[in-house]
Amino acid sequence: MPSLRHAFLLNAVRELGRSVPDIVQSRASWDVCLERIREACASTLGMEYDTLARFDARSVVGLFSHPEQARILARLVDERARLCEAHGRYADALADSHYAGQLLTCSRVRFGLPRDARAADVLEREAGAPTPLLLMEE
Repeated sequence: MPSLRHAFLLNAVRELGRSVPDIVQSRASWDVCLERIREACASTLGMEYDTLARFDARSVVGLFSHPEQARILARLVDERARLCEAHGRYADALADSHYAGQLLTCSRVRFGLPRDARAADVLEREAGAPTPLLLMEE
């Protein structure tokens, strides 16, 4: 059973890796990019993005059986933050960035730092490193 679960998670991370370039390229269109984020969440985690984003981070991480799942959701929330930033919705971008950080913190609390660090390595290797948010000009 653990090897089946591992294969499922590795598939989810690879699917996210395939989805991220499409998400990044579609940032010019709010609706298209948001739809791609939702599709990536459904295909990688098997859950609806909008539903997961409504709950607090601790409750959401409690649904997951592995830290990779929390990392995947955090990456998708971070992509939405980048979308918001690209469209001038800075308050929403800040809220999403904060929520992504809370997901990672709750993952570390629930799964422990060593397992969460391995999840980060797997996610970065398969999906690539996230691009930094552009700083707001004053």
